[in-house]
Amino acid sequence: MIIDGSFAAGERLASERHLAEQYGVSRPSIRDAIKQLEAKGLVTRKQGGGTFVSKQLDAPFAAPLFDLLANNPESHYDLLEFRCALESVVAYYAALRGEKTELNHIEVVFNSINEIDDNDLDAASDAIVEFYLAIADAAQNVLLIHLLRGVKDLLRHNIKENLMVFKDHKDIRQQLNEHRAKLMKAILEGQPDTARQASGQHLAFIEQSLLKLDQDKDRLSGSVRRLLSSQ
Repeated sequence: MIIDGSFAAGERLASERHLAEQYGVSRPSIRDAIKQLEAKGLVTRKQGGGTFVSKQLDAPFAAPLFDLLANNPESHYDLLEFRCALESVVAYYAALRGEKTELNHIEVVFNSINEIDDNDLDAASDAIVEFYLAIADAAQNVLLIHLLRGVKDLLRHNIKENLMVFKDHKDIRQQLNEHRAKLMKAILEGQPDTARQASGQHLAFIEQSLLKLDQDKDRLSGSVRRLLSSQ
């Protein structure tokens, strides 16, 4: 349960007595299990303070990538390709394995996205990240869950930047909402292949839209330069 994210990093575990009652085992068995978890670095024990889930489980490994993205704008598209590969697989398994409570959570988070003001980019990017994390939880794959959680800050940064670019393009924002709705529908209906395809198309559309806006911006800059040089 620690590995699959049921316990958050830094969360305090219940007492040995409570855990023994909860899982129907003896307190010595719980004590031995905690020792094994501690040896593996999954929990830490504080003298007189209890046992806590290791914060290392939630440590982001994406921090060095922020510098890469800042210094190399083209790597932004590499990130979108990475997201496409990862999120498409996550969507596939979410549709294949998602249980009722997990699917309900996906729907709740999706609805929260639509309630956010278009100008509140921080809240919107946070909600969209939670949408993808909810899908990852439904995929029920420990590595996929922690891989996505490990890059969630990078994911949030990427989503916010995209929202900033698309802020004045209502048509693009509307299509993005429709894509997420299509993705959710495929997952809720248990259609793995459709979910994977919907995720891939969503991210491909983002990449194509960014490229087109970049090209339009370059053409406009070129026109302005020519106009100034002719004066």
